[in-house]
Order: sequence, then C-alpha cells, then structure tokens
Amino acid sequence: MSRMIDASAITIDALNADPYPVYDELRKIAPIVYVPQIDEWLVTSWDDCRAIGALKDSVQLAPGHPVDQEFFGGDSVLTMSGDKHKGLREGIDQSLKAGPVARFLDDGGRDTVIRYIDAIAPQGRGDLAVDLFNKISVRVVGNRLGFDDVDDETLVRWFEALSGGLSNKEGDNEASIRAEVTIREIDEYMGDKIARLRATPDDTLLSHMLHVGLPDGEGPRTFDDVMPSIRVIILGAFQEPGHSVATTFWGLLNEPDQLRELQASPNEFAPAALRESFRWIAPIGVVAAHPLTDFTYNGVTVPAGAPLSLVVAAANRDPAKFTNAHRFDMHRTQTVNATFGYGVHHCSGHQLAKGLGEIMVEETARRLPNLRLDPDAPATVSGYLFRGAKSLPVLWN
Repeated sequence: MSRMIDASAITIDALNADPYPVYDELRKIAPIVYVPQIDEWLVTSWDDCRAIGALKDSVQLAPGHPVDQEFFGGDSVLTMSGDKHKGLREGIDQSLKAGPVARFLDDGGRDTVIRYIDAIAPQGRGDLAVDLFNKISVRVVGNRLGFDDVDDETLVRWFEALSGGLSNKEGDNEASIRAEVTIREIDEYMGDKIARLRATPDDTLLSHMLHVGLPDGEGPRTFDDVMPSIRVIILGAFQEPGHSVATTFWGLLNEPDQLRELQASPNEFAPAALRESFRWIAPIGVVAAHPLTDFTYNGVTVPAGAPLSLVVAAANRDPAKFTNAHRFDMHRTQTVNATFGYGVHHCSGHQLAKGLGEIMVEETARRLPNLRLDPDAPATVSGYLFRGAKSLPVLWN
C-alpha cells in the first residue's frame, strides 16, 4: 500500500509548482485537511466542496478569509453578506450580466482583440501570455470598469502587485511592500474619479457600483463603500480572462490534434476549449470562507475564524466526478465546473470572462496560423491561489 502524504510536510513551493498531485493525496486523507505551511483548511473533493459551498453565507460559514478584509481595506463584495452584499452586487451585475456584456463586446470588444493580435502577427513569435492575452484582458475589462485613461502596462502591474501581495504565503517583504504601494497608487487615481462619478454618473461598472442597488432615499455610495470591492475587481477580473486563455492554449499546444481542430474551425471549437480550460486549471483556485463558530463536517472540526478554502481547482479534477480528470479535453461531455464558486457569491464577472475569453481564443486561432511551442523558450505555469500559464512563448507562420 502506498504511503499517504503528510499534510504538515506540504510546502507553498510545492503548491505553486504543481498542486494537483497534492490535491489527489489530500482527498484520501479526510474531507477537510489542515495544511500548516499555508495555515488553511483545504476541501478538495467535488462533493465536499459543493456541500460546504451550499453552507456558505449561513449561520455556520461566512464568506472570505479573515485576512481578506485587512488586505482589501474593509468589507468587499467578497466578504459582505445580506442586503449590503445584495445591493452592491446589483450595481456590479448591471454591467456584467450576459446581455450588457454581449453588447459591450459587440460594440468594440472584438475589435480590440483583433487589433492587439494583428499588431504582433507579423513577428511570427511571441509570448502569448505576456505580449498578448494579459494586455487584451486588462484593456477590455479596464474599459468596462471605466479605466480607459490608464495604460495597459499600469493595469497589468496593478493586478500583478495585488496578486503577489494576497498570495504571499512565503512572507516576502518586497511583495507586501509592492502591494501596499500599488494600493495607495490605485486609491490616489480613484479619488478624483469617484468624486466625479458620484456627481455625474455614466454607464461604466464603477458608476453603477456607486449609484445602483441603494435603498430609496440614499445617495451614492462613498469612496470607502466601494474601494475594497474595486481592489477585488482589479485583482480578479483583470487577470481571469488573460490567464484562462493562456491556459487554454497551453492545454491545446500539448494536445496538437485538438489545436488543429480549433484552428480549422475557430468559431465552432472556441467555446468548448475555453470551458475545458476553466475546469482544467481554475485561474483562481479557491473559494474562501471561515466558520463563525467551531464547524464540524464529516468528523473534522474547523475552529471558529480559521481560513477554510474550498479548492475549486481540486474539485474540478476530482476523478470521482471527471473521467481522465488531469487531461485537457475540449470534447469532454462533462461540461460543469466549480471555477466560479457557489451561491450568492458566485463570481460576478463570469459572463465577461467567458464572452471575452471565447473571442480571444477564436481570433487567436484564426489569426496566428500553425501555432506551436517555442523550443528555445519553455512555458511557465505556476501558482496555488492564482494559477495559469504566466509565460507562453510560441511560434506561428
């Protein structure tokens, strides 16, 4: 009989390099396992994540980890509950439901994607993640949010600094300082913008967050009301489409028959390829919660206030749910995934990530023929909390 993994020996380096072998072992130990190196209680099976996810936002479990409020500077859309959360989500969702997203993407979103791809197409080589997908992601999402006056490089730097700060389990002082400096920079930029939008609303997501979903008679939300959630959106929404599309092509480049199918018929296969990418490598790997009192589930007790992580990245590769779970297969008949979370805190940006991602996959496959990995420059796929193909050097004809 094989020896079972010792949870106390799991390191953040191992999780950042490739967490999936660890998740496979953790499922064998218990429904919830405490990992001391990251100070989190991890739930790794499909059924257990779903069952506990249904309890989130209840008298037993609250959304978010305790550290989230400190990092984001207060109560955010990730950690709010009740009417306060419902009202803010109404403002956010006004911009991010399927209909508004489709209209936004039709009215310039696809053109932006095509413009960025065509700009690098003559080069014949490049890093799809760094040179293309991250820039498209921040530009299109940034425009929807209302950041059209901020350049691509700044927006990428913002989400990378926040990502490095929140996922800094190693205690890297430079990463913490970089995140703190970036938050101050974002706040300085947002001060005047929020003041203008409170007085003169427009049709951006930021304006909707200030003005929509308020009780009758209440004025627009304040800087302090929305800034924690804006930091969440910068961190999650800016990177999610870019990382997901880079991961899609990482999967396809390692399954050349599927890549050839996509490039022969981009419009037909782009939705399935992106959907499989969401399952195969969730761009944000956990849904965070914490018990309000000591919480017992199937014989395991998690102390009140402890960080409890529903590892959707692990649930998406649970062999009890998915056949050949570790393989990228865009023809997979099991099309569900847990990537966007559970219940009322289900990711508000999922329609934008899906709609923009499909266009990016489709147009890249169409406009960069004979895509193949660059033999002289290996790809970089890493991350526990935020995982994806961070660098993807390729060649094309």
